[in-house]
Amino acid sequence: KESSMNKISKAIISTLSILLLFSCEDNENNTEPVLAEFGSISGEITFSGAWPDSGEVLITLDTSYPPMGPPAGFAYITNDEVTGGVYNYSFSNLSFRSYEAITITYWSLGYATAGTNYSLIGSFIDSINVTQDDADLTINMDATFN
Repeated sequence: KESSMNKISKAIISTLSILLLFSCEDNENNTEPVLAEFGSISGEITFSGAWPDSGEVLITLDTSYPPMGPPAGFAYITNDEVTGGVYNYSFSNLSFRSYEAITITYWSLGYATAGTNYSLIGSFIDSINVTQDDADLTINMDATFN
């Protein structure tokens, strides 16, 4: 006659074996696409004209246009980062929403000085809808120093 401990052990082993068998999943047959959690906007800016000796160049991603409040993303652009007149930019980890403008501005006295000492040298002013289905967008632009 089998002991009750032996019966319990066999029952536990059988149960664990069944659980292990059903927990194995065939991931290769999973046809569901992996949905993005964040989006990105990237592209190239082609600069023309003479790069200024002073001041700062700034690219911003704005949620409204004209801009109201801080941008959703920004970066300073230096002449050292421009190769053959082209700068590659990227705004990543963006929330799914509509963005209204990407602007490239030249601040002759530097960005830290408040006021209107800037020139709009390039832009994409239109709704940019970053969605889970269209998460990675490419927008190329031109910027001209006068």
